[in-house]
Order: sequence, then structure tokens, then C-alpha cells
Amino acid sequence: MPKAEIGSTKHLANSMKSKGLQRLRWWCEPCQKQCRDANGFKCHVQSESHVRQMHVVGENPQKYIQNYSNDFQRDFVSLLRTAHGEKFIGANRFYNEYIRDKEHIHMNSTRFPSLTEFVKHLGREGIVNVKEDEKDGLMIAWRDTSVAAIKRKEEIREQELAEARSGAGEDRMLKKMSKRAQEEAEEKARILEARRAAQAPKDSASPLAEEKTSGSAAEGASAETSSESPTGEKKEDAAADGEAPKEAAPVKFSFGMKAKVPPPNKVGLGQMKSQSIFKRARADGEEKPKKKVKL
Repeated sequence: MPKAEIGSTKHLANSMKSKGLQRLRWWCEPCQKQCRDANGFKCHVQSESHVRQMHVVGENPQKYIQNYSNDFQRDFVSLLRTAHGEKFIGANRFYNEYIRDKEHIHMNSTRFPSLTEFVKHLGREGIVNVKEDEKDGLMIAWRDTSVAAIKRKEEIREQELAEARSGAGEDRMLKKMSKRAQEEAEEKARILEARRAAQAPKDSASPLAEEKTSGSAAEGASAETSSESPTGEKKEDAAADGEAPKEAAPVKFSFGMKAKVPPPNKVGLGQMKSQSIFKRARADGEEKPKKKVKL
């Protein structure tokens, strides 16, 4: 069946159908042709152009397979480096990003049977970092093996080691300072105990001295009280009579809100006198005047 003419309705329909991604098993890498179903792929395999191309590939198949594998690996790693850098991403998710380009090298023409085997190969070669996640499965991240990146990583590692060593030195210094402070505190405590022990005999002799001083003070006070006053009268010694001087009673201030009760014989607020001051007192035998009633 001949091909549809370019610009015809059939040609446009075929181009629209083949616009998206198709099945990988119906792709022919030597001929760079994508078939839409199994029947189309069978017809393509039996075509004269495909048979002639396969004769060329059959002369040295390992060379073609190796070239396809190298191209696939180069494009895959290059896109991983430019798109995600050294960040981890799921292998299946990134493979879907890679095959968006319709002109990419397909995996069925390489020596890798599956994506898992290809990821394991990259991990063994040290090209990418591989780890397994429970949710996303295999995770891959590009490994920068350039001289500048290795030098930068060494500098970062040396800086971290220096910070760790400085932190250990600070810990040792803090321990020494705390030990020195504890020793100084113990030394001060010993000095205070020695001073208290030295002052103990002086404290035991102090009561006798206090008795002597109190006795002399009492004699001087009695002599002063027994002396005459300027008016010629002698002062009486209250201590000799045994009577203690009376002190003035302290004044108590009450700030309570309770009203005080006045004495019963005193007129207070709200009370009336027994007799009005405006009425004249009646004499004995005088009758009370009667009120006049108006008719």
C-alpha cells in the first residue's frame, strides 16, 4: 500500500496519530521508525528497506549495540546533570522525563534489558548515587567527579574536621575552668573554717567581759540617779525600788468599714430627741389644748 501524499488528509491523520509516544516494542532503531500496532510492526519488518538495513547491522552487531548503549547512557546522564544536579529523584520518574523527546535513543536497542539493570550499572560505575526508597523505589542522583568538585568537597571536609577539633578543645577548656573554680571554692571554705576555729576561744571569754562592762555601767547609772537635782530634790531610783518604768501605750489606728455605735445617752445620726425644742413646757395641771375642727 503506497504512502499517503504529504499534505493530504490521510497524511495529516497519520501524523496526528504518531505525534505522541508509542509502544517501545514497536520501535525500529536501525530504521528510526515507530509503528502504532503489532500488524504495522510486522509489515515493517518484512519490508525491503528494513531487510537491507538489517544486513548492514548484521555485519558487526556488537559495534552498533555498543554505540547505541553509549549514546543512551550519555544522553541519560547529561539530562540528569542539567535537570536535577546532585538531588535524588525516582528512576522511573526521571526515565519518563527522558523519553519525552521523540528522537531519544530507545532502550530496546541497547545492551540493558531493563531500567533497573541500567541504574545498577550506573551505580557500580560510580556515575550516579543510588539508594532505595520504600515509596519511590530506586532513587538516583548525579555524582560530580570533576577535579574542582573533588577539591571543594575536600575543603568542606577539612573545615568540618577543624570545627570538630575546635569544639573538642573548647570542651576541654570548659572542663579545666570548672575544675579550677571548684578547687578555689574548696580552698575558700577551708580558710573560713580555720578562721572560725581561731575565733572560738575569744568567743568563750567574751561573756565574762560583758558581765564586767555591764556591772560598771550599772554602778555609773546608780551614781548619777543618786545625785541631787538643781532644785535640791533627790531623784528616786526606780530600779532600786523594783518598779519598771511605764511605757506609753501604743496608739491603735482602725481602718475598718464598720460604723461605731454611739453611747445610748448621746443623740446620733437618725435619732430624735425625746422632747422638741420648739414646744413650750406645760405647767402642772394645765390641760392640753383641743384642736379646732372646721365644719
